[in-house]
Amino acid sequence: MTEVLEYVLNEPNFVSEIAKELDFKEFQVAFVLESIAEWATVPFIARYRKEKTWNLDEEHIRSIIDLQKKIENLYNAKKTAINTIVELWKMTPELFENILKAKTLKEVEEIYKPYKSKKKTKAMIAIEKWFQVVADFIKTNPKIPQSQPFPPMEKWVWNIVATSLPWGEIEWGMELISKYPIEEIIEGSINIIWAEVSSNSDLRADLIETLQNYGTVVSKKKTDKALEKLNEKDRAQIPKFDIYSEFSLRISYLKPYQILALNRWEKLDILSIKIEKTDKTYEWILFHYARLLKVRAPFISELEAWFKEGYEALFTSVENETRWNLSEIAENDAIETFKKNLSDLLMTKPEYGKKILAIDPGFNAGCKMAILDEFGNPLSFEKIFLHKKIEAKALLQMILKKDKPQVIVIWNGTWVNETVELLKEITDIDIYIVNESWASVYSASKTAAEEFPELDSLDRWTVSIGRRYIDPLSELVKVPVWSIWVGMYQHDMPEKKLEEKLANVVEDTVNDIGINVNSASSYVLEFISGINKTAAKKIYNNRPYKSRLALKKQLSPKVYELAAWFLRVPDSAEKLDNTDIHPEQYELAKYIIENDIKPSDFLKHKEKLQSLYADTNETTIEFILSSYNNIWIEKRVNSTHKKATNGIDVKNIKVWDVLDWVVRNVLAFWAFIDIGLKNDWLVHISQITDTFIKDPKEVLEVGQSVRAKILNIDENTGKIQLSMKGVN
Repeated sequence: MTEVLEYVLNEPNFVSEIAKELDFKEFQVAFVLESIAEWATVPFIARYRKEKTWNLDEEHIRSIIDLQKKIENLYNAKKTAINTIVELWKMTPELFENILKAKTLKEVEEIYKPYKSKKKTKAMIAIEKWFQVVADFIKTNPKIPQSQPFPPMEKWVWNIVATSLPWGEIEWGMELISKYPIEEIIEGSINIIWAEVSSNSDLRADLIETLQNYGTVVSKKKTDKALEKLNEKDRAQIPKFDIYSEFSLRISYLKPYQILALNRWEKLDILSIKIEKTDKTYEWILFHYARLLKVRAPFISELEAWFKEGYEALFTSVENETRWNLSEIAENDAIETFKKNLSDLLMTKPEYGKKILAIDPGFNAGCKMAILDEFGNPLSFEKIFLHKKIEAKALLQMILKKDKPQVIVIWNGTWVNETVELLKEITDIDIYIVNESWASVYSASKTAAEEFPELDSLDRWTVSIGRRYIDPLSELVKVPVWSIWVGMYQHDMPEKKLEEKLANVVEDTVNDIGINVNSASSYVLEFISGINKTAAKKIYNNRPYKSRLALKKQLSPKVYELAAWFLRVPDSAEKLDNTDIHPEQYELAKYIIENDIKPSDFLKHKEKLQSLYADTNETTIEFILSSYNNIWIEKRVNSTHKKATNGIDVKNIKVWDVLDWVVRNVLAFWAFIDIGLKNDWLVHISQITDTFIKDPKEVLEVGQSVRAKILNIDENTGKIQLSMKGVN
């Protein structure tokens, strides 16, 4: 009799599953998903639909979107696997159950892998030959006849088929034996059991949990012979991995930065890394398998041997998945650090309205200079040579007299001290040092070529240096976010994932600050809610605007709805055009302001307020009052720009000197600060504060001004050890 089974995979209830996973209310999740489906942006939902979401912020909203994609991708992967296997007539109830129980794409992939290939596995062939009945009987762990001598395996299997099948199947069993050699039946049965063990979802889940709690990662240095094959660049990295050359640590104790370090050295082919196999882990999974088979007695040697074959494959698969999961966790942690540092960097205080002399210091090639107007537009370019001091001074004096710059901006390059010294001999104009990182990335980019097609890369670089002082955010949005060095192991991250997460930070920062539509570049405008590159250029090319309402001529109704409120119009006669308040709330806002209504007055004025804006509640009133009271208050307060002092050189500083400078990068156990030398120097977490902290981010952020004392200077390498402890 042929049994017809229907394998149905029910579509997930996204709202219910997401709400349960993230501990949100279902109506919050439903509104977010509906809004996104209608092309609303995350900043728009977070800012102007607080009443509907119950104050979910950008991170909450993105967590809903990300989880929805994850659940949908898993569902689609399961559906594809089930449909393909059913079409091949290979589906079994056990296989279907394993697919349903799979919790990750990796797990579905492992189950589905044998069926994706056109080539049949040995287990598939054995099942087609009806050897499953032998495998199933062996899994009952039958007592083996105790005759002397012990009957050969072939005879034992013959007895299974000939005498142990249900009464109605003995004739069929005899036909099976006559059709295939006993050795082939045995081998086929082994392959079936091996495949079942390696793909069993319960065993897999148990092994994953066991390794996560008790497994140990072990790394060993490759042999000298293997290391000799590395190229010169990679061989130079070998001393950096010493701490991991004989490394062993329980998985549950691994820190994200250790995982990333191990991955890097393995990728460079310096280390070999594995998860340690132990007898204890093997015995536990064997015990679990016995429970699944409902077998109490010890396994016969043949069944255990065949189980072990499957266990080896299962362990390899789970080891790969566990390491993949560890890498995912470590990458996410590193990206969170990067996001925090990038956010702090983007919030660097701007310095508008000053004419600037920007200088790119050099010696042999000279110092490239650019005069920028109050809006950062380049007016002229010159060059001086430090080794021609008299001519350099004369040209500088002429520029200072003719162009009258109010600020001089220099990047912290190799010849910065000599350039500052020369300038101080002829002028008392304020000189600021800016970090040049990423200027070279910008100067050679398509964006730079598009912005300044008539300039060469050096001129673009110099302009960017000056603009970095005027408005760091506007310059940073022009470079790929993954090229900004405010993280760790960022070039080991999946580029697409890193770029997506960091682009969210830029988007949130730009929309949080609000942008002056009449002075913003098109590159900044692209990050405004709802605006793409085409719309950004259209807005930019049709400046100036006298009101937000004027933007309606350039934007579609939907884009105007999403974008206009993040744009400020300083020349508008409507005061609210310079706030975060949405025009759909203008009438409400004016009523609240004119009548001095507080959030606590909501119930008293509820009917009137909701007639002006149906969703009004206490949150709406609070938001409107806060926005109105903070018109044009600059949210960016930290400045990474420091005035140039007398030149600092490793030759003229000494131990216990205290230096003032800026935090450039904050990582897991250390921070890097710029003390005025070419390189940034490390401060270990133990030297950051007098009190105990678990993470430098508790007390430091990128762009923060700090004081540090010198603990030690290595005479051979020039490396400096710093401490912030006990420094006022």
